[in-house]
Parts: sequence; structure tokens; C-alpha cells
Amino acid sequence: MKRMQSKRSPVSAQRAAELIRQADPLGCAAAEPGLSPRALRELSALVDGSPPVRAAVPPAPPAAVGSVPPAAARPRRLGPLVASFAVAAAVAVAAVFVLAGRGATGGGLVADEPHYASAAELEDAADLIVRAKLGGGTERTVDDVTSTEAPADVLATAKGSAPGRSLTVRYTPPGGGGPETADLVSGKEYVLLLERQDDGRFTLVNTVQGAYGVAGSGAVPAEGNEVELSPAVLKALGLEG
Repeated sequence: MKRMQSKRSPVSAQRAAELIRQADPLGCAAAEPGLSPRALRELSALVDGSPPVRAAVPPAPPAAVGSVPPAAARPRRLGPLVASFAVAAAVAVAAVFVLAGRGATGGGLVADEPHYASAAELEDAADLIVRAKLGGGTERTVDDVTSTEAPADVLATAKGSAPGRSLTVRYTPPGGGGPETADLVSGKEYVLLLERQDDGRFTLVNTVQGAYGVAGSGAVPAEGNEVELSPAVLKALGLEG
């Protein structure tokens, strides 16, 4: 008896997918509108051994009129960066105004020095206030800045305690290379407002307001210094206002 051999016709992947959906309408195959491109290729190879087929990728739907592109829909967050630049600019502007204000009240910009707006502030900043006669000094140069160390004979004291009848004052003379200079003259009498340093020497509270020239019975402020010494200090030093 001659055995009948059935001839199987190949089934495409799309047809196989349709048959699977019909046989299992509630299965996982029906959960999606269609099989993925990879699933179609693998199913095609298993069913009829034909080369994998590429599933057509549906074109992207046209953008609606007036819609925003994805890149523009989520802009970069620049808020913190912009705020940082704004704060830095504000600090710089504030520094300019502070320096300008000092120049208006104290005769120009004074680098790295405090400026005192009243006699009370100025006298409070000093550790020692004396009337003294300045002697000849010696110069020292460190890092291209020349300073003068001069002895001063103490004639009267208005604040603090002098170390003796003489003390050493250190200051930067004009042309010394520093940003702050004091034009003091050897042999002249001054009212000195001084800060005590760790090495026992004294420096002016600042180069503009730290020394008042004595003329007659008065204390004359340096150019750019508009602060007059208090009557109590002048009296203690034997001077008048």
C-alpha cells in the first residue's frame, strides 16, 4: 500500500501570528496590538525556515500644530548657576561702593587699612595715645617694602601705658614701596595713636589718622583726615582744640 505523503506549504510569520491570536484571544499575544519585530523574525524562522522578516516600523505620528519639540519641552535647569553669578556680581558691586565711600570720607582709597569716622572710634582703636617727639630712624627692606623704625620720646600720655620714656614706632615712609605710607619727619612733635605689636614695637592705627602734627597748642590732622581729637585727649596731652 502506497503511503500518502502530505506536502506542507510554508506559513508566513504574519499568518502564524494571526493564528496564534485566534487560538489564544485572551493570552499574552492579545495583550499587544501586534508582535514585536524580533518576535516576528524568530517565529518566521521556526515555522517555515525562511529568512527572518523585518516588521514594518510604523512611522511616527505627525506633531500637532503648536506642539513643543521634546528637546525644548524639558529645558536645562540653569537657575542655580545663574543665581551664583548674580550673587558674585552683587558682592563685587558692594565692594566697589564700600571702597568709594571710604575714599569720600577719608581722602582717597586706603588699601588694607581701617578708616574711622569719629574721634570716639579712632581713639578706641588705639592701644596707646601719646604726645611724642620723633627721632631719627633706621630703614629695613623686606619683600621690596621699606619700613622705618624710629624712636619717639614720650612727653605725655592720654591712653594706655607707655613702655618707658621712649618707644619705637614702625611705619612705611613715602617711596617705601608699600600701599600705605606716613610722611613723618624726624625732630618733629606728634600726637601718635598706636597699636602695640607682639615684638614690643608700635605701629600707627592707620597711616592717615595715626599721627597728628603738633603746632603751637593744637593737634593738626594729616591731609585727608577730617577727624578732630576729642577734648579729653587733647587736655591729657596738654593741648587745646
